[in-house]
Amino acid sequence: MSSPGFVLDTSVTLGALFKDEQDAYSLAVLGTLDEAIAVVPPLWHLELGNILGRALKAGRITAPDLAQSWERLGTLGIQVIPTPDDARYWAERSLEWDLSSYDCCYLDLARQQRLPIATKDAPLAAAAKRIGVSLYLS
Repeated sequence: MSSPGFVLDTSVTLGALFKDEQDAYSLAVLGTLDEAIAVVPPLWHLELGNILGRALKAGRITAPDLAQSWERLGTLGIQVIPTPDDARYWAERSLEWDLSSYDCCYLDLARQQRLPIATKDAPLAAAAKRIGVSLYLS
């Protein structure tokens, strides 16, 4: 069985779901999921639910596309790791790292688990470098 290999940010996950967001990095990261387990904070599910629901409502995807997305996500073997449920903690991380508290969830998980992070988000990648968290596949 594979062990946790990296923290997966939503920006990379979208490359698996939307053709217009696919790029070499997203495809390379997703291609490693047979040998490495991606871990995410619980927030990941909320972000994806919001993004996919809004995409359907806006006509970016169809109902069959949405069903296929849920099915595809279910096959990725992603592991959810709990994060602190303290608003003050996230406010402090947000100020310290100059990121949204949402992005801090991913970065803090990578730091706590001592894992690299897979992200296409430039501010998140820059903050990761500043605090010594490596970027996955780079």
